[in-house]
Amino acid sequence: MQIKNYHDPIDKLVLADYYEDHGNQHYADFLRNQAKEVKGDLVMWGSNSDNQCIIPLDMGKVIQVSCGISHTAAIDLNHKLWVWGCNEDGQCDIPEGLDKVVQVSCGGINTAAIDEHSELWLWGYNQDAQCDIPEGLGKVLQVSCGGWYTAAIDLNHKLWIWGDGDFCVIPSDVGKVLQVDCGDLHTAVIDMNGKLHCWGNNEDDQCEIPLDLSKVIEVICGGYNTKVIDEYGKSWVWGLEFLNGSESVPPYNLGKVLQLRCSGFHTAAIVDK
Repeated sequence: MQIKNYHDPIDKLVLADYYEDHGNQHYADFLRNQAKEVKGDLVMWGSNSDNQCIIPLDMGKVIQVSCGISHTAAIDLNHKLWVWGCNEDGQCDIPEGLDKVVQVSCGGINTAAIDEHSELWLWGYNQDAQCDIPEGLGKVLQVSCGGWYTAAIDLNHKLWIWGDGDFCVIPSDVGKVLQVDCGDLHTAVIDMNGKLHCWGNNEDDQCEIPLDLSKVIEVICGGYNTKVIDEYGKSWVWGLEFLNGSESVPPYNLGKVLQLRCSGFHTAAIVDK
């Protein structure tokens, strides 16, 4: 089945109905989870060495946020991209021609975005070729940046990883995938059957998947930990809990949190105030 916009919530719900009718309940549940509306105020705390926690005053409400080592990116209600913080390697310089954005991901010191046409854009630090789009990779469903590498899923659900070679080897048992998320030095994906795969740096047990974990509908990698939501809506977290308490604990009660993202040094939350 073909849909007009793979990133539009309405189209995702149409696609979810289609797969439910054709017997793939897990894919339907995954799509419905991805289609949930996130729209709220941005709150940030932690290291502010490069003003990465100073939210632009005129940005307004946002639908997505991502954190690098010392920079932050967010998408507002009009799908305009905002990037601020450290810009020593051009990670905050939004490329000319990049207009409406449907997804953003911050690497350590680079940035990736997908536009409304499912085209991938990359800029910033590129010593490990993490900003060089591989030949043959066309339109994409999703992108996620690790510390020194980039991962993306194409329209056929094939996983691509490039950049620092030490982290770009895809395990042989990983086929088509629904979602990918990268920590600083580890990668997690959900395959088409809802199974979680996790590999890379495991010094803090961030790749030790709990034995009793069932099918997964969302995965989020912190710098050195992994969080998932299973098919029953339960949250699971493992790996390093805190790098620094002040960067992990909100400065006050946030209320309802719609989205939470962190680097190793600062944290961002979209909240419903």
